[in-house]
Amino acid sequence: MLKLSSLPAWINQHKVKLKKTARVVGIAPAIVVILMAGLVVIPVVSPATGAQIADALRSVIGVQAVAEIESVSFQAQDTINRTRYQLTGQKPALTFADSSSTAVATLPPVKTRTPLKNPTYTPSQGAVVNADQQAATAVPTTPAPTPAPLPDVVEADPSLEGGWQAIGPIVGGHAVMARGSVKPDPARPYVQAAVVRIDLSKVDLHFVLGTQEPVAAKGTQPVSRTGMIPLRDQQANELFVAFNGGFKSIHGEYGVQINGVNIITPQFGLASLVIYNNGSINLGSWGIDITETQDIEAVRQNCPTLVDMGVINPSVNDGSRKEWGYTVKNLDTTWRSGIGITKDGRFLIYATGNSLTVQSLGQALLMAGAYNGMQLDINGYYTRFAIYKPSDGKGKYPVVAQKLLDQMTVPPAQFLQPYDRDFFYVTLLPH
Repeated sequence: MLKLSSLPAWINQHKVKLKKTARVVGIAPAIVVILMAGLVVIPVVSPATGAQIADALRSVIGVQAVAEIESVSFQAQDTINRTRYQLTGQKPALTFADSSSTAVATLPPVKTRTPLKNPTYTPSQGAVVNADQQAATAVPTTPAPTPAPLPDVVEADPSLEGGWQAIGPIVGGHAVMARGSVKPDPARPYVQAAVVRIDLSKVDLHFVLGTQEPVAAKGTQPVSRTGMIPLRDQQANELFVAFNGGFKSIHGEYGVQINGVNIITPQFGLASLVIYNNGSINLGSWGIDITETQDIEAVRQNCPTLVDMGVINPSVNDGSRKEWGYTVKNLDTTWRSGIGITKDGRFLIYATGNSLTVQSLGQALLMAGAYNGMQLDINGYYTRFAIYKPSDGKGKYPVVAQKLLDQMTVPPAQFLQPYDRDFFYVTLLPH
């Protein structure tokens, strides 16, 4: 009898035969049952197996066919979530992992960047101006007033229902990261999104290629693909967060650049998260808000810009699949994740949740304070946010990963050992 866990391998083993069957007589009823069971029922029981089946089937019946079946799966899962919400007395669908188990010991102050390192937009020119350069070239006419203390990550606007809760490291008496939850979809009161904001004045953001994804374009210069956080950064009280990147290459061929090498050439107008050599971070549309410069360390594109200067992209309501990753339709509800940056460049925002449309993901980013934002990966198996704490000294690694949400798949060695997909990680500035 074919076991659930062995179904993806079985599909790969028989994919030549399945392809021939599909060409000659169409997909047989028995195979249809397997497809529907694999992508409609199984993800509810085992997200990992469901994701593996979807990947295996794409090589058999194609991306479009799998996307259509996945749409049915997501509709079924949304119905299950709606029913569960009603039967459980309207309890939330998401639950945070215990914050006390993920807290990092109180640390001394770090060397905070002042002024903030992050670029600011000049929309009328469509260019990016680095705050350090702006301050250095300015000609003061009067003595500058003493700047007001920067707001703590917990206290800064916008406030959320239930408030922001500090998690992770406490540096110099102040939190570097805070979490909260929002309800971004009035039509679905059972939908919640978890949001996290990180104080960019105290951290460095890094990008890592997966061992397999994104697949490089033909003729691309070979680059290192360890798929893991470098050992030098796997240090207790320095590494504290890592989270998923974007779609597989097959779902849009979105631009990826690292250390001056184009893994996939960035596309004009698409949402791009950019990390510069000096630690600056920018998020906007490639070729409009952001241009190619020699000081770029990494670029990760994913779909059109979802939130642009505080406004959600209107195309989220047009039912398009192509614009949002050659995968599920933007109106389909599923696990989604996104990233944003506040208008002043102070905070990085991460948002994730189940039963989210592209529209409600954008709304979650807005509610958390994002001025510009983009969608990252989707599917409950691939939306991962790890918080690191020092290990007990008995394991292989100096830190151990714990998940942001109970519903996430985050093993203890998440991103500390080779991982097949790209991701971001965050380290504290030196003490």
